[in-house]
Amino acid sequence: MIRRPVSGPLRNLDGTTMTSFLHSADWQLGKPFARIADEEQRGRVQRERLEAVRRIGEIARERKAAFVVVAGDLFDSATPKDATISHALAAIGSIGVPVYAIPGNHDHGGPNSLWERPFFRRQREAVAPNFHILLERQPIERDDAVILPCPLLRRHEPDDPTTWLRRWQPGGGDERPRIVIAHGSTRSFGGATLGNSVDGEEAGQANAIDLGRLPLDQFDYIALGDWHGFLKVGEKAWYSGAHEIDRFPKADQRPGHVAAVTVTRGGMPGVEALPTGKLRWLRHEVALGDDGPDVMNRILREATGSRYDDCLVELVLSGAVSLADRSRLDTLLDDWRAGLIRLDLDDGVRLAPSEEEMRALTDRTDPIISRVAAELVARNEAGGEGAAVALAALRILHGLCRDVGGGGVIQPAAGASP
Repeated sequence: MIRRPVSGPLRNLDGTTMTSFLHSADWQLGKPFARIADEEQRGRVQRERLEAVRRIGEIARERKAAFVVVAGDLFDSATPKDATISHALAAIGSIGVPVYAIPGNHDHGGPNSLWERPFFRRQREAVAPNFHILLERQPIERDDAVILPCPLLRRHEPDDPTTWLRRWQPGGGDERPRIVIAHGSTRSFGGATLGNSVDGEEAGQANAIDLGRLPLDQFDYIALGDWHGFLKVGEKAWYSGAHEIDRFPKADQRPGHVAAVTVTRGGMPGVEALPTGKLRWLRHEVALGDDGPDVMNRILREATGSRYDDCLVELVLSGAVSLADRSRLDTLLDDWRAGLIRLDLDDGVRLAPSEEEMRALTDRTDPIISRVAAELVARNEAGGEGAAVALAALRILHGLCRDVGGGGVIQPAAGASP
């Protein structure tokens, strides 16, 4: 066993050791975020993941946490760039207290892993001597806790990485709390599979953790990683979720937190979710109608507030708009793309030109434009496969005529009804 002593563990009145620590996971530093087209915005999202590590350090100091555990996937890749490693270790070094991490499926251990690279070892010694990567399935003894790591030594572990804990025999009379660290998909205590992996692994196939087969009375807290939301999966088992949100969350997810944990031997852990994420990933569905694009603009303004430049938005649009409103909608969408970090658009808005708009095109003084417009209107009214093409062409024609007409208004032919 490895002993890493610390001074002054807290003790309860009955003599048992009380330990407070932070549980985090799934930092995935170096994640490329390839779907963010703008290079500057992409870099900002990547940097925010490092800043969230520093925010964990702030919470550790505020809460007087004895240490931090990271339940896998500290890096997004098993081959991160040297700069990513250096910046990550600098952020970890700023935390100040010991940080214990296990490899996950993204940054798995084993022979020739990143954890054995000379560069990593030099940088760890230079800027993060408080960082301990746990590559063996054996207890780590502290004065205030026993840490039981279950590292992934391959990307796809065919066996439950916590199996060794079923055979582990703790010493008698030890009143230090016992903390398990593991990474993978879990099964509920009733035996049913909880399909909560977000990394493409199927629970029950690879990296599956069967909590129901662990002697739970021997452990006081099970710190899990892989699910990116804050989630309780048993009386003593929790996913902390990712420290910074990295995708559009589902309704049942709570990403962007760290778990502040207080444990004693044989007691139930106290667990509190504390926010560490800064970026906001928002999803909205908006049906456009008589209010046109103004309803979309209002909803987005209310959702993002003054911090719209911290937001990534997944926007689903439906409904129908006039040609003029379609033009205004496109302008508003361009404005939002410029201000947001990312805008994912599912544009299902139909064109519904008004009678006035059609007359303004077909009654123009330019005979070519009026004749083309009349033909497109006829094809649209005829329906069939050509209707959609005709509508798209009318939209383009409307935009051109509006620009020529001046003042944003299409000028009808002389004597035409308004």
